[in-house]
Amino acid sequence: MDAEEIVTWCREKQLAINRAFVHSNVTEDMSDEVLLETLTYVKAFGKIRLHGRSYSADKKQYVLVEISNNLNEIAVPSVVGIPGELGPWPVHVVSQVTSPVEREGEDFQAKLLSFLRHEGKTVADVKGLVSPSGADLNTELVIATSSLVEKCNNVPSETQSYRKLRMFSGVKPTPSGEEEYDAWAEQTTHFLEEWQCADNVKKQRIIESLKGPAADIVRFFKTGNPHATAIEYMKALETAFGTTESAPDLMVRFRNTFQNEGEKLSAYLLRLDKLLHAVYRKGGIELSEMNRTRIGQIVRGASSHDMVALRIRMTYKLREPPTFTELMQEVREEDMIQDRNTTKSVVKSSAVAPVATVCKEANSEIEVLRKELNGLKTEMTQQTQADSNPGVFCYRCGEDGHFKRNCEGEENLRKVNTRLIKQKRSMGNYRGTHYWNSKVSWDTFYSSHSGREA
Repeated sequence: MDAEEIVTWCREKQLAINRAFVHSNVTEDMSDEVLLETLTYVKAFGKIRLHGRSYSADKKQYVLVEISNNLNEIAVPSVVGIPGELGPWPVHVVSQVTSPVEREGEDFQAKLLSFLRHEGKTVADVKGLVSPSGADLNTELVIATSSLVEKCNNVPSETQSYRKLRMFSGVKPTPSGEEEYDAWAEQTTHFLEEWQCADNVKKQRIIESLKGPAADIVRFFKTGNPHATAIEYMKALETAFGTTESAPDLMVRFRNTFQNEGEKLSAYLLRLDKLLHAVYRKGGIELSEMNRTRIGQIVRGASSHDMVALRIRMTYKLREPPTFTELMQEVREEDMIQDRNTTKSVVKSSAVAPVATVCKEANSEIEVLRKELNGLKTEMTQQTQADSNPGVFCYRCGEDGHFKRNCEGEENLRKVNTRLIKQKRSMGNYRGTHYWNSKVSWDTFYSSHSGREA
């Protein structure tokens, strides 16, 4: 199948040419499910979708495949299949219609016309800026226009708006609204690489985000090093607030970081990457080696029971080391599929046998309540028995444990009266209460009571 036929087929299916290709030599008995499963092994394609089949004059079957990634940005294999089992199926793609030189010329012309329209000028106005020198007129026009566009588009970065860094003071515990040092240093290092401005502006933006002890560190460092760069500012802050471990120590820590029991692979990947960036800030690893080091530790330190890690172990040597973003996307997709299958199995098992569990829990709760009720009954019985036996005390001194006839202490009628009053209130209808309701005086009561005991 030639390029024109592929383009026509893509237009009929309303597909972008740079996101579609055609497989040839596909057998008639090959199902879409098997074909899709085989294509998923090529991670560079991304998400895959089949859009139809057709037959050529020589009765060969072709399959139109749509992918989510741009064919111009990935390495497209010449054939796809499983050696000895399926395929191989050649891959047919369509190259760009226009050459790079033509695209560059079109881009420059579009930029030029857009700039002149924005400035209220025309091409004729630009021609007046150069001398009409016959043969070199076009060259001089292009050079003058390019210089003018470049000067106007290169607005000083100092005047452009930018996202300010988060505040950092170095105070422990970290106050509300501030960042811990590791997070702040990671963000600042990234911005220093992205900002297209002078080093003085970078230093000013760093100082704007500092206060407290952190600002003092930079101020003292600047006093001794007036011509220090923004990177040297960051090194001074790293010395004061960063980890005291050296790059080799951090690398040893990285090599001995393993996946915890029950921890998802995505969470383990985040822990590893944080340590790896700490090694990078210390200068212990090159940026070009980070992807290879990361995937190597994932294979080495992940749990042997993790199915996602098992699949990575089987395929990581067959391709280039993925970036952190690609690896995280792949891991999270696998985690989502695994969680979905786990949820289905839990729902099925929980719908079968809840009755025995509920009965067992109900019986245990009834037993606890029964024990509490028996305890309350015992307490109430003891309290009733205590209330039904009022205390006996001496009517001479008012103390417990003996009678008046055996009393050897001093007479204390005030204490005796007080205890008799309390005893009357607590006894209620207890026998002898009529003494308190009679009109006999206290002297008569005590004399008669004393005579009875004698």
